[in-house]
Amino acid sequence: MITIGKEKDLTSEKADLIIHPVRLRILQVLADKHLTTNEIATHLPDVPKSSIYRHLKKLLDGGLVAVEDVNIVKGIEEKIYHTAVAPVLSAEDVKNSTKEDHLRYFSAYTATLIQGFQAYIESEDNHDFVKDRSGYSEVKFYASTQELDQLLSRFQQDLLKLINNPPENDRRLRKLAMIIHPEIKE
Repeated sequence: MITIGKEKDLTSEKADLIIHPVRLRILQVLADKHLTTNEIATHLPDVPKSSIYRHLKKLLDGGLVAVEDVNIVKGIEEKIYHTAVAPVLSAEDVKNSTKEDHLRYFSAYTATLIQGFQAYIESEDNHDFVKDRSGYSEVKFYASTQELDQLLSRFQQDLLKLINNPPENDRRLRKLAMIIHPEIKE
């Protein structure tokens, strides 16, 4: 399993907080950023601001998000939020999860993928998937555990080189999602 970022054990309650599609998207927006509610809302234009406030409160209460600072803007408190812990499940959390837990986590994860892809599709009338380097695919291959570990290690090394790139003229924020599982023959 590849985990990029800081890893910290999460209780099942915190895992349940993460798997909500809106809260997961808020955590993704806040990854390595310090943002106000308005700034979060600009990243999630399809989510009502009242929902963002409600879900931020749950994330705050659950210890996944913290208030970095408070500014007074026109007499109103404006909080600046950041992630308190990286929203990942530890190997122990994964090991102790039930089949039902895994299906819930996976369903929430795929829901955020669908929402993100839908936002991309709806952002323009005609997308050039080749130019945008966008798409979706599946590939099956035979590999031993050692061969798969080597592949994932090389992939992680290359990805880590890109993660801290600053935005520049020719760079776009991109999402790469990966799901790996053994194929079960029916």
